[in-house]
Amino acid sequence: MGYPMRLKRLSVIPEKCSGCRICELLCSMVLLKDAFSPRKALLRIGIRETPDTDPSVTMAADTPAICLQCAPAPCAESCPAEAFVWDASQSIWIIDENACTGCGACVQECPYGVIGLYNDNAVKCDLCKGDPVCVRFCPTGALIFCEQGDEQPC
Repeated sequence: MGYPMRLKRLSVIPEKCSGCRICELLCSMVLLKDAFSPRKALLRIGIRETPDTDPSVTMAADTPAICLQCAPAPCAESCPAEAFVWDASQSIWIIDENACTGCGACVQECPYGVIGLYNDNAVKCDLCKGDPVCVRFCPTGALIFCEQGDEQPC
């Protein structure tokens, strides 16, 4: 499959993440239709260790794990039901919930751990149909929505 050179996607500026987890709350609210459960969010805030200027000191930093809309995508390639569909208008993978069998193969293959099973179907970030709520409400600007090739980090 030929993928476009410029993919729309979320990007992270890790040093701006404060670990507030507002993105997880909002993502779960969109997915669950007005309920909050950060465990159901399609992005995760993790803690990574970063070395300080002093090699004997290690600091912890919060970093969002997001769907990078891989092309080619291990999740899509692993799906035995071929439920992943390339949406060229948004340059993202979407899951056809009518084709998904809920086998979980994509969950296992996602290198970022951001695909989940919900109501017997796999779910992944669909960029909120082009207006990602996590980006709109990120208080520090750690999450951005961009196209590869934009001037901002992407």
